[in-house]
Amino acid sequence: MLLIYATASAWRAYRRASRRAAELSSYALTEAIEIERAAARLNEHGFALEHTASLLFPKLQRLAAILEQPLVAATIPWLIRRAFGRPFRRR
Repeated sequence: MLLIYATASAWRAYRRASRRAAELSSYALTEAIEIERAAARLNEHGFALEHTASLLFPKLQRLAAILEQPLVAATIPWLIRRAFGRPFRRR
């Protein structure tokens, strides 16, 4: 009797593991397809992105050089408050 119960339990565990393996396999397949589509889109638009980056990065470097200066960095919060019309908090 114990042998029959152990066999049935082992069979159920095997089926459960097989079902989970199949679900994981199908999930991995769908994710692989999505990654392949994203890679195809990047390859398709790669030249345009490279051209945009070559134009944009020098401008960003110049802007970063300006923003890294201490006086500019200290005035940015003040400018943001003034832009939104919020005065300094009074304590």
